[in-house]
Amino acid sequence: MTAGSPVHGSPRWRLRVCFSKTGRLRFISHLDFIRAFERAVRRAGLPVSMSEGFSPAPRIAYGWPLPVGMAGLGEYLDMELERRVSPEEVARRLNRALPEGLTVHDARYVTPHGPSLMSELDTGTYLVRVSAGGRSLGEWREAAARLLGRDRLEVTRERGAAGDGTVKGKVVDVRPLVRRVEAREVAGDEVVLYMELALTGHGVGRPEEVAALLWRELGLDPGAGPRRVSAVRLGLR
Repeated sequence: MTAGSPVHGSPRWRLRVCFSKTGRLRFISHLDFIRAFERAVRRAGLPVSMSEGFSPAPRIAYGWPLPVGMAGLGEYLDMELERRVSPEEVARRLNRALPEGLTVHDARYVTPHGPSLMSELDTGTYLVRVSAGGRSLGEWREAAARLLGRDRLEVTRERGAAGDGTVKGKVVDVRPLVRRVEAREVAGDEVVLYMELALTGHGVGRPEEVAALLWRELGLDPGAGPRRVSAVRLGLR
């Protein structure tokens, strides 16, 4: 079966949509994003397939959620259509209906029975800005190389409040989640980092944790930073 062929036994087509989420909309939750997108789909009049049952919902498979506050420049979702509409027409209609901050950049038909979106796209790429801590670009690059050379990278992740209100932590080895880290430049008092982090059902890499590990690798005061961590997800692959 070729990409873009309808699902066997039904007239459904699977369309993969690439979009960005920026501006003030980066502060909305994933659930609010879903509501905004599905509202735009209805306004655009697209022939999206609906699930069966008492509460039919659009057959849309969303990619890995963005953390609240993080912009995404190359996010993905899959839509199942009841009839074929040109990808260009889908993008045009959606962009007219979507709120400012959500923009469709590309759409293409994919094999209906291929791998799920979240299993096929298992790596997030990030551009991260962190307080440089007074260290040079060379020192940051050396720290990144040392970090990638380690067998274990342990961080403590909060597990939520207990009955008495205390927050408990769990030590997690995130080394399998860190695939690439580079220091690109030092601009003013910030360093610009490029990261490739895993997105899997077994764990998700977090840019702020990698920044904290680099801060520790440089021997900087762990209680003081890293300060001003800001990250943008460049895309998924």
